[in-house]
Amino acid sequence: MKRTKLIAALLLSISVPAITFIACTKNGTHSSCFDKKLYEAYKDRFCTADCPGVIGCDGKTYCNACEAARQGIRVK
Repeated sequence: MKRTKLIAALLLSISVPAITFIACTKNGTHSSCFDKKLYEAYKDRFCTADCPGVIGCDGKTYCNACEAARQGIRVK
């Protein structure tokens, strides 16, 4: 019985974060943040190499706004 409770607790501790992650993401990005139109507009563009660093709406740092847009991510 003790072993069953331990296994159940372990499975719960793994599955809850996994479910939360899956529910919040779409194609590896946050679904509320990913902008398909932005992605389509920028996916084939050439971005300059300047890299001041910008923060995307997903909380990740991108080299510049163009690079974020190529991923379909709006900058804050």
